[in-house]
Amino acid sequence: DNTSRLPSGVGQHFPSSEHARPSEMSSAMASHSLAATVLRTGARRVGPQRAQRLTVRAAATERTLPIDLRGKRAFVAGVADDQGFGWAISKCLIEAGAEVILGTWVPALNIFETSLRRGKFDESRKLSDGTLMEFAKVYALDAIYDTYDDVPEEVRTNKRYAGNDGFSVADCAAKVAADFGTIDILVHSLANGPEVQKPLLETSRNGYLAALSASAYSKVSLVQRFGPIMNPGGAVVSLTYLAGEKIIPGYGGGMSSAKAALESDTQVLAYEAGHKYKIRVNTISAGPLGSRAAKAIGFIDDMINYSMTNAPLNEKPLSAMEIGQTAAFLCSPLASGITGTCIYVDNGLHAMGMAPDSKSLERAAEKAE
Repeated sequence: DNTSRLPSGVGQHFPSSEHARPSEMSSAMASHSLAATVLRTGARRVGPQRAQRLTVRAAATERTLPIDLRGKRAFVAGVADDQGFGWAISKCLIEAGAEVILGTWVPALNIFETSLRRGKFDESRKLSDGTLMEFAKVYALDAIYDTYDDVPEEVRTNKRYAGNDGFSVADCAAKVAADFGTIDILVHSLANGPEVQKPLLETSRNGYLAALSASAYSKVSLVQRFGPIMNPGGAVVSLTYLAGEKIIPGYGGGMSSAKAALESDTQVLAYEAGHKYKIRVNTISAGPLGSRAAKAIGFIDDMINYSMTNAPLNEKPLSAMEIGQTAAFLCSPLASGITGTCIYVDNGLHAMGMAPDSKSLERAAEKAE
């Protein structure tokens, strides 16, 4: 979060087991389709050789259902390294053919651009075709300021903000409009809870409101300013967390309240921005990821271990690329009927009502024996 200015992304490649070659996928799909046709229609059974010829003929079409974002332009707010969700989402959007523009937190901008220029992210930048992903442009952005007039004098003169006088949401949207005209995709991948390690009972008013401002209202502000330059049919995606609806002890400082607000705002914005701008608005509830930003929470490793033990899919830790792929789908025409929705990408952890590794269960088992 810095905790959460959620700098985002991870340099993992698409898992080969989940992304077979189109020909392999088409052949398998054709075989299933042929079998289904026989079962459904009661068609005359054919011999093995004849069935094989039919399968091969069907596979020769190599039909696929790709996520195709060619010709689309995305603005991703909240990327400052290659270790979080924003980076992974950007990578998946580019893999699908989109052009990606970044908005990076001002104090992290210089380090990010320097690391990018010197090749420190090159391994993470590798795409499936071997090339390195490129960003159309990187803008300075601090999403807690709607306009430059909102920026306090002590921030304007702070050396970490020196040389960046147009970093408010309104300024950034105006620059994107001037340089690119319109966008099709808006990604909100940022948050901040300065008192995230404090229990709610110990959280100050300023800390609580700061969490809501940076983590929830920032999405509203982005849609307000970028909505007018989004093409009809566009999509907005944000990131939330299970703490917005369930108790996660330790996720404090008002951050759970901020996530709840973000999820509620997703539904309202889906209605309002859908009517006004003809765009869709969704959010992804991501499971725990050991990104640099998340480590500021203080117990992210424990949450990953908990998920690995108790989630329905517990053979592997969650990959940032799985969130990236879901975001790419939500931003594509394949999701044209989905809006106002929270999609869980957490290995199924949200569905659990009881932790199988609970010590209470161990004691109950001992008594039963």
